[in-house]
Amino acid sequence: MKRTIYVLEDDADIGELINFLLTEQGYVVSVFGSIAAFKRHTEHNVLPQLLIIDVMLPDGNGLDVCREWKSADATRHVPVLVMSAYEDYRNDNRAQDADDFVGKPFDIKSFLRTVQMHFH
Repeated sequence: MKRTIYVLEDDADIGELINFLLTEQGYVVSVFGSIAAFKRHTEHNVLPQLLIIDVMLPDGNGLDVCREWKSADATRHVPVLVMSAYEDYRNDNRAQDADDFVGKPFDIKSFLRTVQMHFH
């Protein structure tokens, strides 16, 4: 079975880097630049096995998406990794719903270990 990851990241360069890194590790990756695009896709497609969400997005806050995802019966079992350059978000009440937090900029090896950890 393919290991599927959805990435919600509005910075095209970071999204491309994450896509490259994870694809090289054998994951099937879909990157979305907005909450709207992410929601349109998830309405009609198979759920991922991991969701990576940036906090600051052009059409909302990734922590709110995390909270919605973790409060829904259909998606609460899917691990959510939240990413932000602002460490303060690690302590935000909405971040408590996340399974993990990655600070930006991130160390590539550490990032890949964190992702891999959620598949074992």
